[in-house]
Amino acid sequence: MFKDFNISSFKKMKPPSDSSFDTMQEIKALKKTALNKKFVKDNDNIEAAFKKTAEEKNIKDYDTKVAAKLIKESAPVILKLKKHFNRPRPKSIAKKMNIKLKDIEMDSMKTPSYPSGHSAQGMLIGSVLKDKYPKAGSAFMKTAKNISDSRKVARAHYPSDSKMGEQLGKSMYKHVKNKI
Repeated sequence: MFKDFNISSFKKMKPPSDSSFDTMQEIKALKKTALNKKFVKDNDNIEAAFKKTAEEKNIKDYDTKVAAKLIKESAPVILKLKKHFNRPRPKSIAKKMNIKLKDIEMDSMKTPSYPSGHSAQGMLIGSVLKDKYPKAGSAFMKTAKNISDSRKVARAHYPSDSKMGEQLGKSMYKHVKNKI
């Protein structure tokens, strides 16, 4: 599905450097963000978050395979970018800056930080589901945004990680919207 997706423009969208003023400001903003374990837990499992939205919107013909397939197919592209940039997670850089930054540890935090895969996959899936179920479109996009925001609430990602992830997800959606 994404074999011919061109990531060259995304490789040029570098995150702030680890020791930059911008990174310090992002860490300070994360430190001010209240930790909310329930919000993070509710949005960490992307498939479950969208399924819950479908149930809340009473969508009887919701196809759980759509989210699963998009996650599986998009992961190699996201991982390629994560490895390209190899940005450390906020807690790691905060420690080097002598800033104590508590986060909510999750299994999904084992890869580099930039871009946020949850943000990318959330936007990608939310956009596809919005097309497939237009009456629930705004609810699916709200779920996508919650998934993205939950990564900052967990302090798993810098705001710039989530922003880049959302841009990537929207671009991936444009790439596949006529293929689904």
